[in-house]
Amino acid sequence: MRKKRTQVANPDFVNTFHITVRCVRKNHLLDDGKPIKGRALKRRRVVFDRIEALAQAYAIDIIRISIMDSHLHLELRNRPDLVMLMSDKEVARRYLMIYPGYCQATADAKGTDPDQPTEEDVEELAKDKKKIAEYRRVLSSISRFMQSLNFYTSRFFNIVDRMAGAFWESRYKLKLLLDDLSILLCAIYIDLNPIRANMHMKIEDSEYTSAYYQIRASAILRLYPNIDPSRLPNAFLTPVSISPNEEDRMRSSVSNRASDFGFTDMTNEEYLMVLDLLGRIITKKGTGAISADLPPIFERLNLNWDSVERLVTAYEELFGFFVGTSDSLDAKARELQSGKLRCPAVRQGLLPSARCK
Repeated sequence: MRKKRTQVANPDFVNTFHITVRCVRKNHLLDDGKPIKGRALKRRRVVFDRIEALAQAYAIDIIRISIMDSHLHLELRNRPDLVMLMSDKEVARRYLMIYPGYCQATADAKGTDPDQPTEEDVEELAKDKKKIAEYRRVLSSISRFMQSLNFYTSRFFNIVDRMAGAFWESRYKLKLLLDDLSILLCAIYIDLNPIRANMHMKIEDSEYTSAYYQIRASAILRLYPNIDPSRLPNAFLTPVSISPNEEDRMRSSVSNRASDFGFTDMTNEEYLMVLDLLGRIITKKGTGAISADLPPIFERLNLNWDSVERLVTAYEELFGFFVGTSDSLDAKARELQSGKLRCPAVRQGLLPSARCK
């Protein structure tokens, strides 16, 4: 049963989502081989830079990203709980970073340098309590985040390509991730997208994925252990590991992201190992030498390599609007007071029935 976006992506409640948006008619409009008015600027980099900028303004955790030639994937967690802790002035400052009173895309496309909002602008807006109450909901809204991303990129590329009309095919597609398992599967699916599309053979070569920037950051830290964390290429992403400290989930150690919450019980190294091994299975169809050792979280979720490989490679076909175990889907159906939520992955016995912790 189809659900309204406002019913699923409610900015007043914390939820995690898988977002997909495609270029119009599935054209490869983000192909880095297409020039931008002769400038040495990669098209996917424009999208990446905008996501990075929005991560500093919105109260939304950027969990995983993958920017392809014709589409992009995002795994996002909205955080209204963080917005409630912000002062009126902080809400005003963040809102003006998103809507500073001029078209940032036009300025960037034309290479101009417009004035930024001043401290006086922030203080004046903070006095308007009615607007601040409205903007608190904006800062945790998935819909407004995607609007900010899609409007900017559409405007930018239409200017540099001297085109008019739609750049993105339609409104973004959304899946609600109901539990730990669905959040992990979505992350793996997104990071392995370029490998599944035969664009790259190794995750360390898959530029414009969250895993790529995670690997780059680890390499930089080995060389420069005292580097400012905000300068690392993955600073805009929420960390891989869920912090055992509850306070970390409600704050960020750097200004580049909403919080230090994390998304799995795995360490950075364990997560990259899972990606590497699954990448080998997918590209070699099981002929590679695959380790029999599973990360601890796989044991807790009652998963094996075969089921995970199937869940990742057929992710779009196996999951609909809601992603989760049968228990999570049943709980969501009761919440929505609807009939049973259909899920091919559950019908095929690929998911454990026990609720994930």
